[in-house]
Amino acid sequence: MPGKILLVEDDRAVAQSLTRLLAREDYYVAVRESGEDALALLRADPAYDLALLDVGLPGQDGYACCRALRAAGWRQPVLMLTGRAAAAEKVLGLEVGADDYIVKPFDPAELLARVHAHLRRARDYGAPEGQSHQIRLGPDLRVDLRARDAFVRDAPAHLTDREYELLRLLARHPGEALDKTWLFQEIWGCAPELGIKVLAVYIRRLRRKIEDDPDCPRYIQTARGHGYKLVPAGE
Repeated sequence: MPGKILLVEDDRAVAQSLTRLLAREDYYVAVRESGEDALALLRADPAYDLALLDVGLPGQDGYACCRALRAAGWRQPVLMLTGRAAAAEKVLGLEVGADDYIVKPFDPAELLARVHAHLRRARDYGAPEGQSHQIRLGPDLRVDLRARDAFVRDAPAHLTDREYELLRLLARHPGEALDKTWLFQEIWGCAPELGIKVLAVYIRRLRRKIEDDPDCPRYIQTARGHGYKLVPAGE
């Protein structure tokens, strides 16, 4: 599953080690040492499949860089690399738009497995189902499987890959209350201790992008004590 990876890491020894590791898997790796340089690269060539982003960058840190990437409309998976293991740090990374959080020092095999998984899911979830590439959830909301995005009043919501995967899974079970643990396992492929908190972060992000009033959601509703359900307009 070769692809193009952007590695943003200011420690040259770490960057060289990761580049060698990824190159052995036939990935093309571009290395940048600051968030500013990474953003400049993606403005010139946005066709990267995944970003590995260190948190402790000089100048603009990894959180600010990730937030800027998402604000600029870059929707591919972002994996943050950090030595900070606190739960609050992980949640912050997800809040600003990251898809995963890998704590240093990490097992190279685990990092490769996560990279493979994120790229595989991003590609698998882009395949249209049946004859239609549209899932209409209401007069003002639809999911486009080819564009890998939602459209609110025909304006793109600019979903990240993980946000798109979550909305698409909810949309495949309209009106059905889905267990939060099952949802997390289906999208992330594992059940870490922070799984439910991570899912809640993504639900908040989705609501901000598709709901008229995220605090009083019309489409993505909470099934208290169980999980979440997507209710199409008219139901």
